[in-house]
This record gives sequence, C-alpha cells and structure tokens, in this order.
Amino acid sequence: MVASTFLNRMDDSTQQRLFAETPGSISPPEPGLYLGTSGWSYADWDGTVYPAGIPAGSRLAEYVKSYATVEIDSTFYGTPRRSTVQRWREVAPDGFLFAAKFPQEITHEKTLVSCAREAEAFVSTMSDLGDRMGPLLLQLPPSFTVEGMGVLEDFLDGLPGGARYAVEVRHRSWLGSDLAEMLRERGVALTLIDYPRMPRMEEATADFSYVRWLGNRQEFQSGHTHLKKERDDDLRWWSDLVGRFLEEGKTVFAYANNHYQNHSPSTLERFLEIRRGQA
Repeated sequence: MVASTFLNRMDDSTQQRLFAETPGSISPPEPGLYLGTSGWSYADWDGTVYPAGIPAGSRLAEYVKSYATVEIDSTFYGTPRRSTVQRWREVAPDGFLFAAKFPQEITHEKTLVSCAREAEAFVSTMSDLGDRMGPLLLQLPPSFTVEGMGVLEDFLDGLPGGARYAVEVRHRSWLGSDLAEMLRERGVALTLIDYPRMPRMEEATADFSYVRWLGNRQEFQSGHTHLKKERDDDLRWWSDLVGRFLEEGKTVFAYANNHYQNHSPSTLERFLEIRRGQA
C-alpha cells in the first residue's frame, strides 16, 4: 500500500474495499466498477497519495498500487512514443486498465477531418498496452456541434476494430439529437460528464459506460491537496446511475478531475463511502 496520510486515515476495511489488491494484481472496488483519476503526475499529491519527495517518474508505480484504472491526460497533447506506452504497461499490475484521450490534433485541430492516418497511428500505439488498454476517449471541443454528426459517424466508422471507444460532446445542440442511437449502433459509449455548461446525460450506449467528473477548471486552478467543495448530492446521483449500470451487467469507467472538488483522489474516496452507505 502507499505510505501516505491519505491511506493512514482509512481503516483496514476501507483500504481493502478501495484497493482490493493482491501481489502482482489489482481489482476494482466493486465488480465492473473501475474508478480512477484524470492523470496521475501531480506534485500536489505528494504527502497525501504519494510519499513526500517521490521522484515524478515514480508516481505511476505508486498510483497503480491504489487504483485499478487511470485516464491518461498527456495523450491529449500528442501520441506518445511506443517505448513510453510499453513502459506504462510494464509498470501496471494484472487487472489494471489505462483509458486515454485521443490527441487534440485529431479532435480539436482537425476536428476529425482528414486525420484517419493519425487516428490509426494513435490506436496502434496505445494497443501496445495489450490487456492493460481500456477505452479510448474522443473528447470533442465545445465548438463541435450537432452539425458535425456526419463527420463523427464517418470518423467512427473508419477507426480500427478491437478497441473500446467513447465520445464526449460539450455543446448543447447534441441534446435531443440522434447521437445516442448512432453511438449505440456502433457499440461506442456516450461519455457522461458532470460539467457546468452541459446538462447531465444518463444513457449507456455500449456494454460499458464512461463517466467523467470534470467540474469548473476556473474554480480550482492550483493547490490540489484536499477537498474544497462538498458535492455529496451530486455523487449520490451518480452512485444511483452507476449502480443501475452495474446491475445491468455493464462495466463502468469513472474518472475524477481535480477541478471537481480540488482533490480527485478524495472524490473517489467519498464516492465509495456513498456507495457503501457511509455518507
């Protein structure tokens, strides 16, 4: 286990539920429920999630002792080197799954147009994760409206098979559209977000669901050391939805951002307390 104040304030039962760890492997806290954070390399977590003074390059090796999944944020800024992806795989224990964002070159700069080669290269590179590869996320920019439905369809139809894909939209024009039906036909997950500018959506369009607790980036810009905002009612709503998906036999991937409550590891801890009826 990670030696930290974050762990020290948990009792043994809580640690077992959160980590469910055995030597060389890790399991989700509930069958089918993969909880993780958006990114892992945060110096603000030293002394809470990580031992104080830990080298930045050692954070992932500590992170994977505590959680069964992570959403890689760095891939948004560019496709990583294969050697980097292979190193991630070597660090992760059996049962651990990486989710990853498509690069912004594809989603934001080319807005899914004339980028089939770049998309194929990204998927191919991430496939080096092998059985550690979770869903790949298309985070579309707020400027990508429902008028781009056909572009999105064509892009999804051209993606390599064998991977799980999720699509996130951030423009209200998608509400009430045929987006969910289109994604369902392709087995692609509609990403469900808690984001100030978008009403919540609650449809599962694949055999897995992808949830992101995003919050407002302007609200908590730095000092991600502890919770600064109480959101129990929101997390209860999400717990009910996640519980329904799990009862339906779906796998759920849910990721907390530091901007949601200022300290995403504590958001996950609080979510599990709510699911266990301890809050």
